[in-house]
Amino acid sequence: MTIEQTPNITSIETDHDPMVNGEGAVIPLIIGQTGNTVEADNIQIKKYRNIEQVGSSIENGGIGNAETNMTYQFCKKFLKETKKVYSDDIGLPFIYVIDMGSIDFTNGEAWAEAFNVAMTQQDVGEINIVGFKKEDKTKSITDDEIATIVGIMSSLNEIMVNDSKKGRPKNALFTVEYSTDEDMMKITDDSKATFIQKSRIWPCVSDFYPEMCARFCLTPYDGEPGFYDFRSVSAEDVIIRTDNQEELLQNAGINFIRVEMEGNIEHAKLCLGVSSAMARAERPADALPHFRRNTDHLLRRIHFACYPQLKRNELKVNFKMLQSDVDDIVDEEIRKGAMQKGTKAIVLESPSSVPKLHIKTIAKPVNSTLYIVSEMYISPPDILAGEVTN
Repeated sequence: MTIEQTPNITSIETDHDPMVNGEGAVIPLIIGQTGNTVEADNIQIKKYRNIEQVGSSIENGGIGNAETNMTYQFCKKFLKETKKVYSDDIGLPFIYVIDMGSIDFTNGEAWAEAFNVAMTQQDVGEINIVGFKKEDKTKSITDDEIATIVGIMSSLNEIMVNDSKKGRPKNALFTVEYSTDEDMMKITDDSKATFIQKSRIWPCVSDFYPEMCARFCLTPYDGEPGFYDFRSVSAEDVIIRTDNQEELLQNAGINFIRVEMEGNIEHAKLCLGVSSAMARAERPADALPHFRRNTDHLLRRIHFACYPQLKRNELKVNFKMLQSDVDDIVDEEIRKGAMQKGTKAIVLESPSSVPKLHIKTIAKPVNSTLYIVSEMYISPPDILAGEVTN
């Protein structure tokens, strides 16, 4: 027999952008000022896959690309950070944007409406606020400016907490343009007349704010954001702070980038992902975003498993199967090392309503010494929950 064709190997490579499934990127929604003409009663969510779409004209569905357009400039840096360096990097398939035009932050009703609109996008896990800035960048932030910022972010926090009770947890980041480290720390300082210290609010210093927002999106739910290198920020770009300055920022719940040495190589990394709740004298169990995001992922998975039960909650065998499904989810997270032993979720039928489910989750994220306890009631059409930490 004569072989006339030599063996060959055909290799076909495919690339995809992971979705928010615990392994891929968290989908962000950017709410920011652009300078465009936008009516407060016509706030809309727009979806973009690249910076070209974002920067296209308003007539073509974009938000414009003017140098003074803060939201466009944010998206430009944000998307640059999300660009893959290696084929197995986590990618971001798209972003959402709400164009707030020139609507001032003193118009709390308009911004609250934007936040409520944001909650309708169920695949969003992170909200980035763009537009806060000091009027006089040569002076310290004023009490009135702090009051406005705290009012807006407190409104967003309340709306996010209520939406998270419905199985759609979200967290938010913000900064103040032209702010100093001292300015940002005043916003979480409880000795001031107004301040914010919430686990779902993650303030950042003004330098590299878009890149930090992207870094949180690109971090796996069970990872520490400070473990990973930035893709578009080099060590030479980072502002050098003293150990004392870094400690003050961290304890105030302000995120920042630092230079870290691994061997003889310098890396630009988040110091440690923190929330504004870090500034509390008694920090809650979810003061670190690592714990908050880890627990949110578990709650989201349990919610997805339980909600369909409302449509089959007539037979006891189905109810037992649901508890088994939830046990499997918890066991899987423990085996993966995301949760510690002792984490559990208990599903009960509500004594007051047959189609209503009562779910109590006791979560202990890896490296945490405290439990995050959540109680969720699922009933058509409402899903309500309360959360405490101890």
